[in-house]
Amino acid sequence: MAAAATARRAAPARAPRGRAASTRKAPALKVAPARKPPPRKAAPARRQAPARRPGGQLIPLAVGTATAVRHLPDSSLMVRMTRGRAWIGVLGVLLAGIVALNVVTLSLAASAGHIDQNIQALEQENSILRSRDAQRSGSARVRYDAAALGLLVPTTDQIGYAQASPRDVAVAAQRLAAAGPAY
Repeated sequence: MAAAATARRAAPARAPRGRAASTRKAPALKVAPARKPPPRKAAPARRQAPARRPGGQLIPLAVGTATAVRHLPDSSLMVRMTRGRAWIGVLGVLLAGIVALNVVTLSLAASAGHIDQNIQALEQENSILRSRDAQRSGSARVRYDAAALGLLVPTTDQIGYAQASPRDVAVAAQRLAAAGPAY
């Protein structure tokens, strides 16, 4: 014990941490007066850049994004986050986002399947309605209904043109006037 006490007394005194070991000042430096830069010569005429294409603005955006992503792993935020517990939360949020995207995709696929089924059902119904319309407005049905009303189909030699006279025009005008505003 006595040896340790004498060793402490014999050790040189240390400077406290945070302070410089020496207290000497550095010699003052002489500063030269500021010089004016030499005058610039006129810049040569520049060529005009060719017309830019509409997609030309995407390249700087892509370069900026690539630069930001390249420096992301070395950022202090990422370093602090990966060394702490925040990383678990970030991974949880990312995984929840992936699951949500999958659920939305599956629901859209299911609704597309229902829409396809509805389209097929409507196409079948349209074909049934077209066949009914063809049966009801077919030439055989029209001839049958016309015969029931007493109408006959004329032969080709019986077809002629009607001649209108000025009296026919006057009669038609009287009939239209008598009918009122229905026409």
